[in-house]
Amino acid sequence: MNKTTQIAVQANPGMGVASSMGTGRLWRSAKQAGQLAERGMATAEYAVGILAAVALALVLIKIFNAATFLDIATKLVGSIFDKILGWLPK
Repeated sequence: MNKTTQIAVQANPGMGVASSMGTGRLWRSAKQAGQLAERGMATAEYAVGILAAVALALVLIKIFNAATFLDIATKLVGSIFDKILGWLPK
């Protein structure tokens, strides 16, 4: 190791040093290399999240467009209004 490499290692103890053809080269530690390799995973995770959101939206659209859902929702809203109006003084 030459003097410059020794100073670089002392300043950055988390960094590893590899020697190639007599010159010292500063390399990232295994932990930092692993973190860099996982940076692309965020894109894949976003893609999976988007696909899940689209699938959920399609299922909800299918449910909301069904005639039985409309009947149930109408009855539910009507019964809520009936109860609220029943509580009001006449």
